[in-house]
Amino acid sequence: MWINRNSFVTAGLVVLTIAGTTIAATGQAEARNNFGRGLAAGIAGTILGGALIAGASQPAYAAPRPVYGPPVVYEPAYPVCHVVWRQDGYGDMYRARVCN
Repeated sequence: MWINRNSFVTAGLVVLTIAGTTIAATGQAEARNNFGRGLAAGIAGTILGGALIAGASQPAYAAPRPVYGPPVVYEPAYPVCHVVWRQDGYGDMYRARVCN
């Protein structure tokens, strides 16, 4: 869970660094009406930020669940074994391995 948060923060810092460099590396100031460019950049930033936040809110390890029916139960590929004590016909105790 911390890995997802750390990668989200890292991606955000990379985006902020790139945005800061492009703003800092501008040429001379121009007295023109650039409302359309600013609006387009704001919309693009909102869409990109929303996509980053939506992607970070879902865990990457979630298994798909069916829409109907009980949840999917994964069984191990190997048998689960344990040791139990048994008693033979003479009353002597011995250990036996039991596997499911």
